[in-house]
Amino acid sequence: MAYVVSMAQAALKSRGKPAAAKTQLQVREASNALQRDKILQFRDRIMTDDMGVDSSTMGVAQQLDQTARDEAARHIFLTSGKSIAGCLRSHTSDLIPPSEQMMDVYELQTFAEFSPECLSFTDHMVVGERWRGSQASALMTAAAFKLARGSGALFDFTYCAPALVGLYEKIGYRRHGGKYLEGGEGLQVPMVLVMDDVEHLKSINSPFARLAMMKQPNLEIVSWFAGRFPDAAGRKVKALRDEQKLWEFMTRQMHLNPLQGVPLFDDLTYDEARRFIKNATTMALRTGERLARAGDMGEEAFVLLSGAIEIRDRQNSVLARFAKGAMVGEIAYLSATPRSADIVITNDAEVLVLTKEMFKKTMEKEPGLASKVLFNLTLILSERLTATSAQLSSHTQGL
Repeated sequence: MAYVVSMAQAALKSRGKPAAAKTQLQVREASNALQRDKILQFRDRIMTDDMGVDSSTMGVAQQLDQTARDEAARHIFLTSGKSIAGCLRSHTSDLIPPSEQMMDVYELQTFAEFSPECLSFTDHMVVGERWRGSQASALMTAAAFKLARGSGALFDFTYCAPALVGLYEKIGYRRHGGKYLEGGEGLQVPMVLVMDDVEHLKSINSPFARLAMMKQPNLEIVSWFAGRFPDAAGRKVKALRDEQKLWEFMTRQMHLNPLQGVPLFDDLTYDEARRFIKNATTMALRTGERLARAGDMGEEAFVLLSGAIEIRDRQNSVLARFAKGAMVGEIAYLSATPRSADIVITNDAEVLVLTKEMFKKTMEKEPGLASKVLFNLTLILSERLTATSAQLSSHTQGL
């Protein structure tokens, strides 16, 4: 868990790219150490070259844990002819116990009454460039579900970037717990899939629904989860959520109308602002947590609905402070560049997460609305540049 690639990352990166030629993909599970080593070489190359994940930043303990999990896990992979097209890692707690970080982030102490084989962990999915945009991700995800459920798993835990929460929710995962992971891919949101919750999977048209029904669901497990984690069980899937309720939530958090408190919404009508945020999501963070880290590749920007944040450089010096209404992370939102500073929560905060995919869809469907948002982004960037220039000027004059 020291460096992170979510199961939907490949699917997100593949959008807009042509699908691979119709060559048959075969789903397999590694059966020996030689196959496993070839899969890991493929995975590490894709993560480093295509996704910019730098495993050299891992500490010794993290590297040892990573190696132990790779050796204990079951590895699903796709082949096209003699070539590997994609892979992912899956293991249950009976194969290797959860790390302290996993116990903490996934709140696994609450699941202590279940035997180890009931808790499954799926992660580190990668797809070769040629196969992005094909059925590769769906094939491996379905295989992982069947593998875990066939082994007796009741819950599957994973994580994803804030930009992918909606995609995960659409296939049946739920946001889980109040903590976050920090890895090579930046801030990650813990997610959980309740494998027996067939009614939920059917209601959202999840690709897992039919697979889940192949085994008699245990409704007591569904009730147990709802009782222990009512917020997660009751949270509506983003794709099915009423944007009016999201707007009302934002208003409560800010204690004012977002049209008056968020510069990004300047000159937008009420209906335009609601349509723009329709597919956004929100996150709650605690004091001391990092919303983003210098050097991370990010495709999200954040609007602060409550609380306070600081922008800090690599030496932990404070570059700027912001309160509710402010937008941060806008440079990474507009361009594929690493983040230049840390964004640190200094007072418990709720943030609205805006993704690059949201903006692209707005440009395609409502170019007039997109132009207003882009103009406001330009003004925000201009004000930030002016403030930075003034700050540099005052430092220079003091030398």
